[in-house]
Amino acid sequence: MTQSKIKIINKQTEEILYSFELSEHDKAYEMAMHLEELGIDVTVDTPAVTATLCDSLGIENDAREDYENSVVAEMDDHEGSCCVTYKQDSSNNIQ
Repeated sequence: MTQSKIKIINKQTEEILYSFELSEHDKAYEMAMHLEELGIDVTVDTPAVTATLCDSLGIENDAREDYENSVVAEMDDHEGSCCVTYKQDSSNNIQ
């Protein structure tokens, strides 16, 4: 079983520099800020809710892909009920 982690990734090399437990999100962002201050361009990769649920339940491989596809299909079928989409007019005001 895999475990969801917050990863700090070097944007240039795509190397994972650090990984943190989900409960250590503040520590992960502090480290990312520190690395950026040192001139290292990084990105913070935080796993989505679906990924953490799959990890918690031990869902892997094809079953994981099927589950994630079903979540996307469900969201598409219920547009606006669980995901908010804002439209902007030409003046960039959110409607």
